[in-house]
Amino acid sequence: MGLLRTILIILVFYYLFRFVVRLIAPYLLAKGMNKMNDHLKREQSFKTQKKREEGKVTIQNNRDSEKKISPNLGEYVDYEEVKD
Repeated sequence: MGLLRTILIILVFYYLFRFVVRLIAPYLLAKGMNKMNDHLKREQSFKTQKKREEGKVTIQNNRDSEKKISPNLGEYVDYEEVKD
């Protein structure tokens, strides 16, 4: 009797699981598809923003890359090499 009861419990849980999955799966798939669609839209808009006209030249000036000399460094003296 215990074996039949165990098999019956397993079958009930199996069919209950299938029923719940059929209810939840469409929601999860729709949510995943919406997320993927949003990601692709953002990627596509990023690509279109970065497109430039062919032959157009742009120059970006980075002010941070300029040499900065601290006032505590000392005095700079020019020199020439003298040949003997």
